[in-house]
Amino acid sequence: PLYIIHYGFSWPLAALTAFYMVATGMGITVGYHRLFSHSTFKAHPIVKNALLFFGAAAFEQSAIEWSSQHRDHHRYVDTDRDPYNIKKGFFYAHMGWLMFWEHNVDFSNVHDLEKDSMVVHQNKHYIFWAIIAGVITPVVIGATFGHALGAFIFAVCFRITVVYQNTFFINSLCHMLGSATYDPDSTAKDNWFSALSTNGEGYHNFHHRFPSDYRNGVRWYHFDPSKWLIAGLANLGLTWDLKEVSQFRILAARLHAENVKVSRSLEALKKKQEEHQEVQAVWTRRYELVRRHLTEWQSQFEAYQGAVCDRVNDSSRDLRIAAEVKMKAARQQFKLAHRHWKRMVRQCPTELQGLLISKPV
Repeated sequence: PLYIIHYGFSWPLAALTAFYMVATGMGITVGYHRLFSHSTFKAHPIVKNALLFFGAAAFEQSAIEWSSQHRDHHRYVDTDRDPYNIKKGFFYAHMGWLMFWEHNVDFSNVHDLEKDSMVVHQNKHYIFWAIIAGVITPVVIGATFGHALGAFIFAVCFRITVVYQNTFFINSLCHMLGSATYDPDSTAKDNWFSALSTNGEGYHNFHHRFPSDYRNGVRWYHFDPSKWLIAGLANLGLTWDLKEVSQFRILAARLHAENVKVSRSLEALKKKQEEHQEVQAVWTRRYELVRRHLTEWQSQFEAYQGAVCDRVNDSSRDLRIAAEVKMKAARQQFKLAHRHWKRMVRQCPTELQGLLISKPV
């Protein structure tokens, strides 16, 4: 506020700050996280170097250090070997792990990154990269329109603080608040609100269940700018080999999580043992039914794909048409069963008990 009072508001300064906030945020989420830590896609050297540049500008360590710690986080999540273990409390997972450093980084899990000369250069000369990319460049740009000091205050100091907090919230908030959509036993949660400020990283339960997928927000309406950037660059030929988990694996994981959630709720009904056993039996049959329809859809989908690849003669065309009809019918059967399943999952335990007993399978 004092700077604005003395020097006035500047649209170029606001644009520079916004650009650097987005670019350095993407350097972390797209570069450090999805490219270097998880290898969810491959990138052209131009893209890779740009991500290294803006990742360094975020002042969150080198790509190798960041990736090594993050891989340990996934491998040893919620244990003492997890660098930002949520079991030690919100503050520790948020930023206390940096203040009370207890993690030993031996880099034995990043040998693949050590084969990349530019990644190694950034690691060896990280301070140089960070100062050039994160301080000197924005200040010089700010100086061109008479706001060098403003660029240092907003495009450097303020921007670094905001990007820091956004990154930290993924390790803390997204391991405490939200829904366990795909893995009911994980502390990682899907939190759409945090996705708004973290370039889509808030869908954390999905990410911990499927870390090799280049997407975090897997649904079409999920806010995931990192996913959109990677896919957009793929259309330009600048990224490729984008890894996606099969829709059938995703649906199976979601169904499993919902089944565990309701089964645990039904445990609360054990006061009336006979009723509990009856409800549990009906619920199990419903789960097996929807899983069977999912498996059948997957089988018919794969048969249809095989028929599409066979374009030898007219008989193969008839086979393709027949396979497509079966695939669509199987998909429709699954959607119908899944619609009833989702309605049951939304019921509270007592409502669910009445619903299942009144409408047995």
